[in-house]
Amino acid sequence: MKKENTEIYKEIENRIVKLKYEPGELIKEKELINEFNVSRTPIREALLKLSEKGLVKMIPRVGTYVSQIDIKNIKYAYETKKYLEMLASELASLRATNEEIEKIVKISERIDTYDTIKNYKDYIEDDHLFRKTIREASKNPMLIEYLEELNVITGRFIRYIHYKIKDPKWYNRSLKKIAYAIKNRDSELARKETEKHLAIFLEEVSKKFFM
Repeated sequence: MKKENTEIYKEIENRIVKLKYEPGELIKEKELINEFNVSRTPIREALLKLSEKGLVKMIPRVGTYVSQIDIKNIKYAYETKKYLEMLASELASLRATNEEIEKIVKISERIDTYDTIKNYKDYIEDDHLFRKTIREASKNPMLIEYLEELNVITGRFIRYIHYKIKDPKWYNRSLKKIAYAIKNRDSELARKETEKHLAIFLEEVSKKFFM
């Protein structure tokens, strides 16, 4: 896929994940053609790729619609994501640059200042940035790619249900423990704290949506 086409694809994907295009919504190709000032081909190419990922449904002679959220797939995504994020934290503690570590710690401290209701969008965005920074610090391209794909699935779900953290103080403290384990280059602790964090989070979400 050409660079321009990739950028269009990423932008549409981002809009789906952030619910700017909601589940079931019709994606108007003509509007996208005008917005990006391109021919129909790159738009169709982007939509075809999104269709392959299950984010849109293309119906011949009808149109392209944003796919509904599949709870079963969400469950599978979280089960997989848990172990990959544990590995990402472990590798980040060994491979992260000092600048990356500083960024991870700063994000965890910034998250701690948010009101989860008033600053909900900022809270969610920084939570995703925290995980993104850690996976990129792992320096493992395959791991990064897999986690990015999973985060497209889970990121849309979290925003859609407008997830409220049951115990923000615990959640924030847990992120800080992960951040400081990485800062201290303690790979075993980084993995354990990530496992603990995700196990409690997944238990809470599972009770509400996956039972």
